[in-house]
Amino acid sequence: MAEAEASVRDRRRAEIVAAARHLVSEGGVEALTIGRLERRVSFTRGVITYHFDNKEEIVAAVLDSAVAEIDAATFADVAASQSLREQVRAVLSTKVHGFLDHPDASRILLSFWARSAHDASAREVNQRLFRVYRKQSRNLVETSGADVDIDAFAALLVGTVIGIVTQVQIDPDRVDPDATIEEATAALTLRLERS
Repeated sequence: MAEAEASVRDRRRAEIVAAARHLVSEGGVEALTIGRLERRVSFTRGVITYHFDNKEEIVAAVLDSAVAEIDAATFADVAASQSLREQVRAVLSTKVHGFLDHPDASRILLSFWARSAHDASAREVNQRLFRVYRKQSRNLVETSGADVDIDAFAALLVGTVIGIVTQVQIDPDRVDPDATIEEATAALTLRLERS
């Protein structure tokens, strides 16, 4: 019985997150309200608030869901890469395109970045995400054997992704993500290979 209850809980949470992702994709984080979400799913506000304490938890779950998809693509592409340059390109490309292809994730990230200066919960979500991405980046740098400050290089790799995504979101007609990824790949790989 407990497994069946867990399965129903998981399925309902997944339905709530999927509906929330659609709302955010359509209208940004501001469009996500419990009332709108209730109209999108087949159950009541009480069921929604049973699974999530508040909107912030739902937003964090939406971001986690999109990030999990992006991460899966990154791991597969890095594993398939033969050279260090291909691995760096795979990380940059899958992360950048992952966020660009998931407008809900990009909108949530931009919203959280903007709110981080004055909102502790937004800052906490960002810190958690950045720590995970820096850890993944550390693994890439460590396996390269390069003699660099691993933490600083990991932060640079994460910052490169964030910078490209943000610029493309804000000024899409002036920033070519693929050309930027290629330039960043060349520069970052050169630094790793020359150390």
